[in-house]
Amino acid sequence: MLLKGSIFDRFINKYWVSSQYVPLNPIAELELDLSRPIIYLVAQNCASDLLALQSCCLQAGLPDPYCPIRVTGQNLSATIFIDDTFAAPKANQTPAYLGKYQQLLDLHRLQPDLDIQLLPVTIYWGRNPGKQKKKFDVDRFDQHVSGSLHKTCIVLKNGKDHLLRFNKPISIAALRQRHDRQTNFDNQLLAHQLAKIALTYFANQKRYSIGPKLLNRSAMIAAVLQQPLLRNTILSTAASERCTEQQVERQCRRYLIEISANFSYPLLRVFRLLLKWLWNHLYKGIKVNHAQAVRQANQSGAEIIYMPCHRSHMDYLLLSYLLVEQGLVAPHVAAGVNLNFFPLGALLRRAGAFFLRRTFKDSPLYSAVFNGYFSMLFKQGYPIEFFSEGGRSRSGRLLPPKTGLLASTLQTYLNQPERNLILVPIYIGYDHIMEVNSYIKELSGQEKNQESVWQLLAAVKKLGNFGQVFVNFGKPINVKKYLNQQAPNWQTSAVDERQFKIHVKQLAQQVMVNINQATAAGALPLCAAILLASKNFQSNKAVFLALLSKHQQLLELKSKSSSLTYAKDKNETVYQQALSLNKFEQDGERIFCSRNQALQLNYYRNNIVHLFALPSLICHTVCYLMSCNKSTSVNNIIAYAAKIYPFLAAEYFLKPPVNITQLLEGELLQLGTIGVFKFEKGRYSVANKILLDLLAQHLQETFLRYRQLLALLLRCKYWSNVDPKALSAKAKAHFQPLSIDPFDEKVTHVFLQTMQSVYPDFLTEKQSKILEALFASSCSIDLQ
Repeated sequence: MLLKGSIFDRFINKYWVSSQYVPLNPIAELELDLSRPIIYLVAQNCASDLLALQSCCLQAGLPDPYCPIRVTGQNLSATIFIDDTFAAPKANQTPAYLGKYQQLLDLHRLQPDLDIQLLPVTIYWGRNPGKQKKKFDVDRFDQHVSGSLHKTCIVLKNGKDHLLRFNKPISIAALRQRHDRQTNFDNQLLAHQLAKIALTYFANQKRYSIGPKLLNRSAMIAAVLQQPLLRNTILSTAASERCTEQQVERQCRRYLIEISANFSYPLLRVFRLLLKWLWNHLYKGIKVNHAQAVRQANQSGAEIIYMPCHRSHMDYLLLSYLLVEQGLVAPHVAAGVNLNFFPLGALLRRAGAFFLRRTFKDSPLYSAVFNGYFSMLFKQGYPIEFFSEGGRSRSGRLLPPKTGLLASTLQTYLNQPERNLILVPIYIGYDHIMEVNSYIKELSGQEKNQESVWQLLAAVKKLGNFGQVFVNFGKPINVKKYLNQQAPNWQTSAVDERQFKIHVKQLAQQVMVNINQATAAGALPLCAAILLASKNFQSNKAVFLALLSKHQQLLELKSKSSSLTYAKDKNETVYQQALSLNKFEQDGERIFCSRNQALQLNYYRNNIVHLFALPSLICHTVCYLMSCNKSTSVNNIIAYAAKIYPFLAAEYFLKPPVNITQLLEGELLQLGTIGVFKFEKGRYSVANKILLDLLAQHLQETFLRYRQLLALLLRCKYWSNVDPKALSAKAKAHFQPLSIDPFDEKVTHVFLQTMQSVYPDFLTEKQSKILEALFASSCSIDLQ
């Protein structure tokens, strides 16, 4: 018997309760089949829970849990309860839900083509994990069952903080088929196993959606100070600096006060309301993709480390807000100590931020204290977030990773490998970034302004409609699986320092690759890429829209083998979305931008330019071969493109190919599909000259930089004569006046490192001439 609730229950549910459910599109994300029966599995037969479930099901387009389903002439309840107040078993009596499981199994035996979906649903009234050694009088999360009065109090207190999670469905037919193959098949045994599977969902869900209880700040600091490794460091520091152990410990305590978070769930709830208002005021929407993969990673019971790219100070607030909205636990976030100013520092600290200095080099004691705090977060089971690049990207492209925190993460895992470790790469993209003008000034040589309350107030004054935000979760990296593949004996023999550095470098590289594989190509970056590749930054609108449509087709092909997303609306709609952001102009049928606008558009173009790196490489190579009157055969195109590929792969974090020939052949086929080339008589010919030239121009700034660097490098004659800093400074002086792309020293170092790995004995004269010719930029045609 389903409880329908009193008039009071229905009133409260309608006018007080704000239900949030995840995933937001359960039919698609959980691959539910609405043509097959769905039975909900919930913890308790409670009117508040069922009314909330009904509301969420109707919003999500799922069947009403109050409506029975008809199967083979029988009416079945659409809901099964683990605890049913009206069907509580007496002593030695089988629980009601076991009887219902057996009934479902019997129906599948009588009708083999029947496949009922059992959908576990977990319901949370409030998500405060609580403090360790402190008991809640009202929430009592550890108890699934509560009386009606107690439940009413919970609903009244947490009605605005209500989460309902639809979990992965259990296919009863699939379960039965697996057991039908067993010789000792027992229908009752199978019902017990089904019950065990269902109960596991409820037993584990608290950790996934609420997280472990929190240590208060003083207890956390005391626990860190008692760690054996830190105690040894304190003793050795006291001996080396000829001071007392108490003096060193006091210094460690001061460091911990500077570093440690002071997480407050009530403040987080207030933050959520403020941030919801802020996002609605700032942006037209926040699009989240592939969150289901992260929820599954959470449900594995592993320690979760979120590693997003870093575009803006908004990232700190945005990601924590979205994770909570997606039904996940808010992480502890590593933030630069430059953000620890009044009043923002205190607010961020209570929202889960812990602060670290830019460098630990001159303070080994600080390093030991920070590592001790970091390992304690890991030990307590709190999810952690830090930015893979360290700081914000001023150029818009993904920067070489900073590996310090990743090294601490891996070392902590190796020291306590009881729980698996999963790294979650995250791509964050914006239609507009508030700091973009300051980025351009900094890259042109102006000094960076220190963050302050006045800078914060100035930013608030500029709040407006900034288009859309895109957050794409990349493919998670299972560290245990990685170590099992790369170092099978890691659990029995210690990983030496050299191997450890290799593992950190490889993991960091894979994180960056997975971030770029999950890129969101929004309307503005797409239009920016096309406009900046056009001659003089201008185009006829009809030509522009045709090129935009071709880029969409290319991204559709690429999305089949990656996690990327792109603007799928009609080309005119996508164009109007970008135009509305006032980053470029339209005059009649002419689309154009000024040089100052081009500097801004370049930032957004760089967000997605890696998606077109290989198509641009192929088109650039074909242009080179045609200019030299060489054959455009498949072998020739691949041979010459392969000479440039290592530099692009290193700079743009391209996915490592199993076979470079197969990779480039695949790109040729995709370009043929969208009409750039046609293959005839053993070679490729150009089918669309305008599209060929424009795709080749996507990397014009990159090849210009390569050409400047190569010319300076060749003057050195030997690797021993190369001074990276001096060479970079000279290249910048030559490059900056010619380009709208900011010159980044980090990217220069990547180029030099790649060059040395490909040509360890330096370049011969023949190799130099080939690269000089290949790096020469192709000529863009006038698109007017």
